[in-house]
This record gives sequence, C-alpha cells and structure tokens, in this order.
Amino acid sequence: MHIKGIVLSLPRFINKPILAFINHSQVWLWYLNGKPVPVPPLIKAKIIIAYAKQCKISNLIETGTYLGETVEATKKYFKRLYTIELNKPLYEKAKRLFPKDKKIKMFLGDSAQVLPKILKGINSPCLFWLDAHYSGGIGITLKPLKETPILQELKSILKNKVKNHIILIDDARFFTGDNDYPTIKEVKTFVKEFLPKHKINIDNDIIMITPTI
Repeated sequence: MHIKGIVLSLPRFINKPILAFINHSQVWLWYLNGKPVPVPPLIKAKIIIAYAKQCKISNLIETGTYLGETVEATKKYFKRLYTIELNKPLYEKAKRLFPKDKKIKMFLGDSAQVLPKILKGINSPCLFWLDAHYSGGIGITLKPLKETPILQELKSILKNKVKNHIILIDDARFFTGDNDYPTIKEVKTFVKEFLPKHKINIDNDIIMITPTI
C-alpha cells in the first residue's frame, strides 16, 4: 500500500515524529524502486535547500501547505517561510505543528488570491515552491474552482518587481493540458513573456525556473 494513503486514512495521528518516519521510509522505497515519480517529500526538500544555498535566498514561499512536510524539512535554512493552504482542517493541523515559530507565516485561502497579497511585502528574491493542486482520490485536499491555480500564481510572481526569484513547480508530469493544467510548452511560453533570459528545466518531476547566473 502507498505510504501516503496510510497517512491520509489516519489524519488525527499526524505529528512530527510520524511524519519523519513516513518521509524517511518513502525515500528508502524510492531508491529501491529505481527513483520513480512521484518524488518523496524529503528529496524535494533537499532540492529546495540546494537552490536556496546556491543562490543565497533566505525566504521561502510555498503554495499548498498540506501536512507541513516542506516547512518542517526546510525551516532551518530560511529566515522566513510563507505557506498557503486552502483546506481549513489541513491549515489548522499545520499551525499546531509550528505554534511558536515566528518566522513561519501561515495563510488560509486560495493561493491565487493570497499570493499577490504576500508579494506586496516582498523586496528581495524568494524561492517559490508551487504545489497547490487538488490531489483527488483518497486525498484530503480541498478542491478549488480549478484543479490547479498555477497560471494565476505564476502571473503574480512574474509581474512582481523583484525579477531574480527561483520558481520550482512540483508534479511536472501533470502538465499535459488536461484537468486545468497547462502544457509544459505553455508554461515555458508564459514565463518567457516576462523573463526571456530565465532558464526552464525539468528534473525529478519538478519544473525549475531560474535566472541565468
């Protein structure tokens, strides 16, 4: 059985030790199975941290808090973390994981609407982890008006006055043009309109939009 399925069937027991056990188990299974997609949360966190260190970025903005794995795994490496969750029960659970950490700012709402408000106060490059989408099936994420608000999120980021952001978009495999997802080609065209010199690569099921250094 998929480990994520076990987590979702027992949401009332979720806490940091259990999340740590599950996340490390996922990594071992991932390596044993030949590194398939989806990529485990801890591997994604390592990619986020590597970009933050390489580009000396101290702020993380995440869409799709879910169970708080990304915040928990990366909080030591950022001075400030902003995370947005649409589902109120998930938002409340995540808040209980970080009750006293003032550098973590949590927001409840649709990321397409909340993200522009956060960006108004941003004056330096950030690392964006865009992972707000409806999981469907046995998932416990709340279904928004669209399966994914990715184009609205990107528009807000790309129009921001700061132009050297790092943008990482999870689940590249979903970008096929179905279920409200744009195609990879459409994403590239959209980004190039605003940031023609940025590089766009795909690795480990992540769309990586980075400035040319």
